[in-house]
Amino acid sequence: MRIRTTSHAETQQVAKLLAQYIQPGMVIRLDGPLGAGKTTFTQGFAQGLGITRRVNSPTYTIVKQYPIPDKNFELIHMDAYRLEQGGAESLDIDAVLSPDAITFIEWAQFIEGYLPEDYLMIQLNPLDSTTREITIKPCGNSLKYDNVIAMIEDAVEERGLI
Repeated sequence: MRIRTTSHAETQQVAKLLAQYIQPGMVIRLDGPLGAGKTTFTQGFAQGLGITRRVNSPTYTIVKQYPIPDKNFELIHMDAYRLEQGGAESLDIDAVLSPDAITFIEWAQFIEGYLPEDYLMIQLNPLDSTTREITIKPCGNSLKYDNVIAMIEDAVEERGLI
């Protein structure tokens, strides 16, 4: 599925819609070059979950956790950029990929061997300073992500975003 957004607000709107369909235990891989909007997307997703705390890139801390109001799970936001030269083995990856959390991973190519078989890939491709082409696709064999794609496709089409 491909969506084109023309502003940061539209990118966040897509993420807010996605937040309605993602369940604990799901892993979202965010790919795109520096400045593509990975953190912007995560901020919109967090807003869609009702998180009011400021969400920013965990580049230096690598992992940030955000409790979700009135829910028994959390959003985990990981930025693996600093793990390009290694170091992932020192992290508690099982905690990051907790079944009691929704996990967003930026720069996941640096921890490829630690990723689960099944996850949702979101590729952000900047076309100019504000326009993004967002590709959302399931990876692996799990039907749960196929169902998410079908639901988000309907919601995005209904709102005229595709």
